[in-house]
Amino acid sequence: MKGPYLGMILTAVGLDGNNYTYPLAYGLVESENYNSWTWHKGVLPAIAKLFQCAENRFFLRHIHENMKRKWRGKEFKDCLWKCAKTTTVQQFNLAMVELKKLNNDAYEWLKAIPLQHWSRSHFTGRAHCDALLNNLCETLNNKLVKGRDKPIISCLEFIREYIMKKLVIFQKTIDKCSGPLTPTTTKTLEKIKGEAAEYRAVFCGNGKYQVTGGEGVDQCVFDITQHTCSCNKWEVNGIPCKHTNAAIWDMRRNSENVGVPETWVHPTYWLKTWQEMRKKKRRRSSTEDDSATGTRTVRCSKCENVGHNGRSYKGQSVGGSQASGSDMGQNAGGNDVGQNAGVGQN
Repeated sequence: MKGPYLGMILTAVGLDGNNYTYPLAYGLVESENYNSWTWHKGVLPAIAKLFQCAENRFFLRHIHENMKRKWRGKEFKDCLWKCAKTTTVQQFNLAMVELKKLNNDAYEWLKAIPLQHWSRSHFTGRAHCDALLNNLCETLNNKLVKGRDKPIISCLEFIREYIMKKLVIFQKTIDKCSGPLTPTTTKTLEKIKGEAAEYRAVFCGNGKYQVTGGEGVDQCVFDITQHTCSCNKWEVNGIPCKHTNAAIWDMRRNSENVGVPETWVHPTYWLKTWQEMRKKKRRRSSTEDDSATGTRTVRCSKCENVGHNGRSYKGQSVGGSQASGSDMGQNAGGNDVGQNAGVGQN
């Protein structure tokens, strides 16, 4: 914060199925200290309790900044990135050996950092995301600069309005989209398909394919039963790798009903999923039942019968009959029944 109103703005940002930043939460604290980060009985313990399977990853650029204090130069940077970007343990070990040859102390320093926090080769794949950087938070923070010199409430309103406008822009983008996948995922998969065109798949039996490319240098095993590839890229980010695409095409050529590569992409990246994640769920009122049909049921607040409401009540009794003979057989609430079929569905 700037000006007379001291403090710091903390933000939490995620990535959606189109690789767009998605603001999750923001808050204003007195400073970025231990108490701020552990407020509300401790953010970290709360996350550990409520989201037990959540992965914690380090910002690779910060690791590099710390590395530069002792080991500078392009060679060290390239080795670090190679270790982080590899998707198999074998490739990771080879990259670490290169760093060890370059400098043993740097090797020992990097090895001491828990591998599951910064190297794709040790990601579980549960998040279906291979991001190594945290610039998504920096992107949001840069947009909030103009609100930092405002009074507290005005600052929070500035952030709220920015996020509101941002979500509207997202929704307009979604409304223009078509196809099975989000736009960014479609481009990514098309690029992978281009690489897969240079690969050859050979059936090995038991649902496994040997896929070879890169002039024979790159060879992996695709397992259709387990939905895995030995390159581990598909498992990490949820998008079929070039080996998987080559195997799918070979199966299609042999008249196997395996669908197109798009159907093998994880639901995280489906356009349908992207559309549904931005829908607002409406709170159902006490007058609506929870039947499987999802239709809206109107219940009278006076006689407690269904089919009409209190405003249109004209002495109806159970079964829709009325106390007044002149109104016999009329359904005062008839116009309400069935008009809102589907209301309440999410």
